[in-house]
Amino acid sequence: MAMKGKLQSEMEVKASADKVYHVLRKTSHHIPNHTSKNIHGVEVHEGDWETSGSIKNWKYTIDGKPEVLKEKMLFDDEKKLVTLIGLEGDAMKLYKVYTAKFEIKPKDVAGGGSGNGSIVSITVEYEKLNPSCPPPYKYLDFLESAFQDITEAVA
Repeated sequence: MAMKGKLQSEMEVKASADKVYHVLRKTSHHIPNHTSKNIHGVEVHEGDWETSGSIKNWKYTIDGKPEVLKEKMLFDDEKKLVTLIGLEGDAMKLYKVYTAKFEIKPKDVAGGGSGNGSIVSITVEYEKLNPSCPPPYKYLDFLESAFQDITEAVA
C-alpha cells in the first residue's frame, strides 16, 4: 500500500476565476459565511489575511465531526494558484504531509467553453503516517463541497 499519494478533482463553476481567487487571496475571513455547513470559523494565527505565508486556524465539520486545521497559505497570483500546507490539527493525525492546491482558470472559449465561469482544479498531496491510514478522500470531498458553496455565493 502506497504511503504517498495525490488525489485530484476538477469542477466547473459559475463564478469568474478572478472572483474565486479574490475570495481565497483577499477575503478568506468571509469563507465561513459562504459555506457555513462546512466551515465554521477561521482566525489568523500569524501574519494577516492577505500575505502569502500567513498561518490560519480553520474550524470545520467533516462526516458530522468537528475538526481543526492550522495551515500556511501560499499564493501565486500569476497562476491563480493557492497552496494550503497543513501544519497541525486533525488531518495531521493521519498524514505526515497534507497539502491542498487550488488552481482557478477561466473557461476557455477557444476550447469549447462558454467563456463564463471558471475551472477549479483541486489537488490533495499526502503522505500517510502509517499504512493503515486511509487516503484523504473525505478531505477532497469536503473541499469540493466547500468550493461549490463559495463559488455559488460569489457568482
